Amino acid sequence: MSNDQSRSSAGAPADATTRYTFCRICEATCGLEVDVDVAVNRIVEIRPDAEHVVSRGYACVKGTRYASVQHSTDRVLHPQKRTASGWRPVSWDDALRDIARVIREQVARRGPQAIGHFVGSAGGANVLAPLFRGALWAALGSKRMYGTGTCDTMNKFRVNEEMYGSPMRLAHPDVDRTQFLMILGANPVISGNTLYHLPRSRERFKAIAARGGRVVFGNPRRVESASSGEHLFIRPDTDLFFLAAFCRELIALGAVDRERVERFMSGFDVLARVVEPWTPERQAAVTGISAATLRDLARSHAAADGAALSMATGVNQGRSGTACFWLLEAINAISGNLDRPGGTLMGRGLFDMAKEVTKSPMMMTAHDREDGLPTVSGQQPAGMLADDILSGRVTVLVVEASNPLLACGNPGGRLEQALRKLELLVSIDLFQNEVGDLAHYVLPATTWMERPEVPYALQSFAGCNPTPYMIYADRVLEPPPGVRHEWWMYTRLADELGVTLFENRLASGAAKVAARVSTSPLGRVLDVQNVLIDGMLRKGGLPGRKKMAREHPHGILLPEHHGGDFLGTDRVLTADGRVALAPPAIVARFEETADAFYADELANRDRVKLIGKRELKRMNTSSANCAALVDETTNFAYLSPDDAARIGVRDDDLVEVSSAYGRVRIPARVTDEMMPRTIAIPQCWGHARAEALPHARRHPGVNSNYLAGDGPGTIEPLSGMSHLSGILVELRRAPPGAVAGEERGEMGAFERTVAA
Repeated sequence: MSNDQSRSSAGAPADATTRYTFCRICEATCGLEVDVDVAVNRIVEIRPDAEHVVSRGYACVKGTRYASVQHSTDRVLHPQKRTASGWRPVSWDDALRDIARVIREQVARRGPQAIGHFVGSAGGANVLAPLFRGALWAALGSKRMYGTGTCDTMNKFRVNEEMYGSPMRLAHPDVDRTQFLMILGANPVISGNTLYHLPRSRERFKAIAARGGRVVFGNPRRVESASSGEHLFIRPDTDLFFLAAFCRELIALGAVDRERVERFMSGFDVLARVVEPWTPERQAAVTGISAATLRDLARSHAAADGAALSMATGVNQGRSGTACFWLLEAINAISGNLDRPGGTLMGRGLFDMAKEVTKSPMMMTAHDREDGLPTVSGQQPAGMLADDILSGRVTVLVVEASNPLLACGNPGGRLEQALRKLELLVSIDLFQNEVGDLAHYVLPATTWMERPEVPYALQSFAGCNPTPYMIYADRVLEPPPGVRHEWWMYTRLADELGVTLFENRLASGAAKVAARVSTSPLGRVLDVQNVLIDGMLRKGGLPGRKKMAREHPHGILLPEHHGGDFLGTDRVLTADGRVALAPPAIVARFEETADAFYADELANRDRVKLIGKRELKRMNTSSANCAALVDETTNFAYLSPDDAARIGVRDDDLVEVSSAYGRVRIPARVTDEMMPRTIAIPQCWGHARAEALPHARRHPGVNSNYLAGDGPGTIEPLSGMSHLSGILVELRRAPPGAVAGEERGEMGAFERTVAA
């Protein structure tokens, strides 16, 4: 780290230097100040940055306790190769040469589509990795790129493309000026929000009520965020019917801005026709939200001087996530709240990334798979990965910053069976997780403390923040000599494979030279990370990184966003320059399935449904081995007092949860936070066999994704999203002598994880 970004601090130990950075664990990207013992290259303490221009002294425990991850003795610090006699360290040259050899062989035998890649959310929080990852796979000619985006958010990217012309043209609620905010399927106080930044969310929600507004959370669980507003129980995976009825009610109230619709939008008549059958009374029969309540919400929305609807993972993961987000965006648009203060705003990045990606065929929706399922925003369906491997379509897989064995639907351990079949499996990560245990190579990456960065979502998602800003942070620590940034790995692989990155021989050659000399003194001069970040900042009209670090270490506020700069401009990237209120593919899917899904809900309204649950101390699977965060030995199944009484269980009793795909046994937690006939199980646990993660193995928990399916019948065909929420299950007290765990198909029995 350069001295000009270092700062002394009264709170720091005498032998430490304080450096400023920002957290990259979630989209909130809160500011942090880090005391570093430079002599030993070690973090002493991490605190929220009180002077950060947006987070202003707020950060959650995941960021402030990151030193436990950074300095974990379990971290992989050199490339590792699995051999017949066990794991052994190898040189980078040998590892990359061997990986490239197998890739060449498989491309020659099976074609480029045999080479797959899988990326997790942590890989997205890395501004350069996606550029080089995408460039390498494009150079190979492979479109087999999967990711956890199809487990949580790809429905939104599909809707953005259909309605606004680009997957990254993403609107966000103007939280600091709105008078009515309704949030479905999200818990920002715990999870930090999805696809836009909202640090200090509890404070901001309370401010809406303080200025006379209304904040409403619709969720099958009374989430922590609801302490700052109102809460409505809604039956899992019925948001489609609520949103259709809400849209219909606004139209019936005359709460449509007809002038805006006629000037800037198309398809209103189709939208109105499609939602007409969905009355408040009809939706009430399956959602649990009464007709009177829905009408009251619609009247409040219509009367508000600025209103916004938002939704996140809990809705995205249902059977109709794409249609739900379409209806939500249509409501924001026809009510006159899109592109206006207090409504939803279409943010600006440093430059127009949304427009840039329309030039890349890999980033636009394509139907190039054999099964007809889509590739959305560059990602093929994660729920098809096992099928693609077991069928022989994919024989090589590189997994970056992810653990799909726990993050994806994995009935009976089917994905594990598939990964074992691969000709080559490579894990790029900080630790050797469960995927790494099966891999042929584990390649160690830098942490976010060890690389320079700008907030990825501020640029990639077009500046989606109620308070636009930019910050540059230099590396806080020097990376260990044996680890490498992902850009370097992909560039060196391209070098070994003899392919050209970016379809540009000059740029590709420069990157390859920079990678070759990266560990030499010349490498500091030819640092690709700094060159590209400098280019991003300057392209956006900001000072270069050195000046940003020196003069704006806590970030720099960008011009406040007042709206009125999207509708009727060339930022609407659809063919006719109008917002598409009735995209044909989405409307057709709604008309084909809504009645059938509704009938299914009526038939099963007395059955129990499973949802996920976010936890403050965990971020998917990535924090599982963090001793400073994870102190519970297990996760729990949260259920209502009614359901607990019905099956005869109390806190800590084991319950057995079965679906059409699998079965788990897990300790219960009884709480009135849960809607009856609903259980919540925090996802991404289940580390009983994490051989190289001792803390995670001692705190294993149960993987709820054994209850989710995979394969074609479980994929939402518009977005490739997996059905991971609102799953029908059977719930009963576990039999005497049972132990907690998941049923693994290849074992035919429960894997012991936690003592009964």
